[in-house]
Parts: sequence; structure tokens; C-alpha cells
Amino acid sequence: MNILRNMEQQPGAFEGMDPFLEDVAEQIQYKPVRDEIKSELAAHIEDRKAEYAGQGLEYDKAWEKALEDMGDAVEIGVRLNEAHRLQRNQTVVALVMALASIGIIGNIRLMLVENLGIWFSGLFYFLCGITIFAIMYYNGYQRLVKNIKKINIIILAVLGVYLGLFFVQRQLYSVFSFRLTSMSIVFALELLSIPAVLGMAYLNRNKRYRPFLLVTALTAAIVSIAAWLTGSYTLVSHLVLIIAVYAALLYMIVKGMLAGKPGRQVGWWILSLGTVAAVFVLSFPGNWKYELEQCFYPEKIVSDYWDDAYNSILIKDLLGKAVPVGTVPLSREERMGYYTDAWYFDDLDEFHYEYKMQFKDENNIMLEDILPQHYQNNYRITYWILKYGWLPAVVLLGIILAAYGMLVRMVSKVKNKMGKILAFSCVLTLILQTVFYFMGNMGYQFGWFCNFPFISEGFCSIITNMILVGLACSAYRYDRVVKEGKKGYMVSST
Repeated sequence: MNILRNMEQQPGAFEGMDPFLEDVAEQIQYKPVRDEIKSELAAHIEDRKAEYAGQGLEYDKAWEKALEDMGDAVEIGVRLNEAHRLQRNQTVVALVMALASIGIIGNIRLMLVENLGIWFSGLFYFLCGITIFAIMYYNGYQRLVKNIKKINIIILAVLGVYLGLFFVQRQLYSVFSFRLTSMSIVFALELLSIPAVLGMAYLNRNKRYRPFLLVTALTAAIVSIAAWLTGSYTLVSHLVLIIAVYAALLYMIVKGMLAGKPGRQVGWWILSLGTVAAVFVLSFPGNWKYELEQCFYPEKIVSDYWDDAYNSILIKDLLGKAVPVGTVPLSREERMGYYTDAWYFDDLDEFHYEYKMQFKDENNIMLEDILPQHYQNNYRITYWILKYGWLPAVVLLGIILAAYGMLVRMVSKVKNKMGKILAFSCVLTLILQTVFYFMGNMGYQFGWFCNFPFISEGFCSIITNMILVGLACSAYRYDRVVKEGKKGYMVSST
């Protein structure tokens, strides 16, 4: 802008400059970059004027000749608008809305079938999520990049407050007002910290070792605090955090975004990952053998019908009987056996039988009655298969895969390096959640169930994943109209 101000002070033929620049700027739809483009064009015209003046042309003639060489202002503006316009990816947005619609329909159906009478609260959560997505889509990328340090401090501060409340809760467990250390909120904070941590690494990309030190310190702090707060409840979120952060960091190394020799960078990456993995293992108070057996060999540890291990065994058995189209066919005796758990346990006593049968008539046992207690939260995919058949479930899964495929394709088109890293980490976080959720639905549950992005009900789940996908789409949206400053911050004329 200094160039424009200097040129405004010059007399003569420069009077035609302002109309020319304004005609160019009028063709550019994204207004914040108009002044920046006008400044660049003015500098280019002044350079041409200096060349003509050096060849002996009079001052006024040199200006006129420089302007003539530029060509038609409107045509230039149209070309620049194409290069600097906001991008829209309507297909991705439509698919995200389609997934949210599946979640809304499933939530309303659940509430109506079970006569809970609170279906509107679930709908409200989704409407909030869609609103958050719109806000992130239009402003998320700009806000995150400009405030990335503050966001990291806020996340760590909130986790620190939760840690303090955790210790207070230990002393005053009966005071429910202190039971604020919700595992859902901690889960959300872990996932939302992923793009923030990577943003900090990218901002320090020119410092040889600092990106690795920052990633190590931030990730280890978040994992250890979250593990102390929730124990094994957020085991999957720890894994998603570590995998997403270090996959994106490795991507930065491969793409040459970090300073230093690649060999040394890989060495630092391995050391950083090893340190965080050690903190994760030491912070997690659970039995790793138990978690692995629950995932791959649930029959070795199952003790009763309340076990997640039993749920995995039940799900695998029912999936083996599912049909291409329609509800899984079960005889009255089979439904009765599954409902009472007698199909698997031989030593169930009479009390258990009488307890179960006080709620249901043996001739009116439905599929929903024999599924795990929280099937509507944890077994959405399994329920689709058992209720509607493999083919309809594959169609629904196809919509999900199409959405992720389009998100991956969108990330591949982002040119701005920081935008690419942030979008990459957000989309990878969504994919990892879905992978763990799908594993559990196939009977391979590792740890407690995670979210099913866009489809699971629950305020934290919906808001968290809408923020992530909104941020990824926002990075693509602003890819052409922003550039990075010397320190990696996004800058544009405003």
C-alpha cells in the first residue's frame, strides 16, 4: 500500500492510474484482496514506466505507455478474479449434510420408537452442529491460523482446570457439582487439539528442532492429562491424537516443509513419537493384555452378559446370520435365547431368567431387545445391517465412503502448505474415528467406543466433528485468496 500512496503524490499522467486500478479491482469478488492486488499492479506499472523513462520517453508519455501495455482493465480483473476467488466445494458440503441427515433421521426414529419423548433435544444438537459447520466453513481457517498459539494455551488451560477438578472430585466425590470432568468433553478437547498442535509445528518449521520439541511437549501433556482424567474411557481418542499428529508430521517431512536434512528429521520424528508413546503407555492405567484380548479374542475374557467382550461375541454371531435385504431372520426360540443370553451362557440361574422376562413377552421379542444395551450409540452400522440387510447398509456406507473420498480429494487440491496440513489432520482425525467405530461394529472393539462422525448423537460428538470438517473445508475455501507471511501466518488485505 505504500507504493500506492507514493504514486498518489506524483503529478502528471498518473491521474489515469486510479480509474484503471479501480476497474481491475471491481472484477475481483473477494474484497479483502483487492488492495493487495492493486498495490502489486501499481508496482508493476511503475517498473514499466521507469523502463520507458530510462529509454528517453517524457514522464507523461512513459506513464501512458506503461498503462497501455497492461491491456484492458476489465479483462485483467476477470483473470485475477479467477486466480484469487474463493473456492466452493458443493459436493463435499452436500455429502456432509447428507451424513448429518442420516444422524438426524436415526435419532428421531430412536426417540419415537422407544417413546422417550425427547427427540427434539437430539435434533437441536444436530442443528447446532450444522450451524457450527457453517461458521467454521466461512471463518474457521482464518481464525485458527491467526490465533493458533492462543488456542493451544486455552486447550491446555481447560485440561489443567479439569485436572484440578478431578483432584477436588476425589476429595468431594459426593458433591455432584464437581463432577465436571466429563469424558466427552475431554475426548472433544483431544481431537480439537490435533490441528492446533500441527499448526504450532508449522509456524516453527524454519527452526531445525523446535517443531519436534513442540509436538512432543504438547502431545505428551495432552495425552497424560486426559489419561489421568478419564482413565481408559478415552483410550481411542489418545490413539487418534497420536496417529493423526505423527502421520501429519511425517507428511510435512516427506513434502519438505521442515528445515533440516530429511534423515535427521526422520530421526527426530522417531524420537518424538517414541517419547509420546512411552508417556501414553505409562499414563494409561489399564491392562493392555485385556484390551487386546477384548478386541481380538473376546471369548477368552468374557465373564457375563454385561461385558463389552460379550457384546462383540453377540455381534459377530448375529452378523453371520444377516441377509442381503431385510431384517435378520430369527426364530422365536433364537430370539428368546439371545434375549436371555442362554444361547452363550449355560449357567444362567432362574433369577436371571425371571428378571429378564418381567420386561418382555417371549412371543414379542424384537431385534432391538437382543442387541447390546447402547446399540443406538455404539452399533449404528451393525444395526443397519441386521435391520435392513447387507445391501442397504452398503449403500449407507457408500455415502460415508464417498464423503471421505471427496474430503481426501479436496485436501489434495489445497496449495497453501499450512492449509493443507490443517485440512489433512482434520480429515485424518475423522477417518480414524470411523475406522475404530467400524472395527467395534464388526466385533473388534478396542477400548471404549469412539464417535461415529456426523451420525452419532451427543452434543460434544456432533460439535467436535463439525468443527473439524468445517475447518478442512475452510482451508480449501480460502486457498486461493490468502498467502503466508514470513512467520507462516495467513495474511491478506482487510
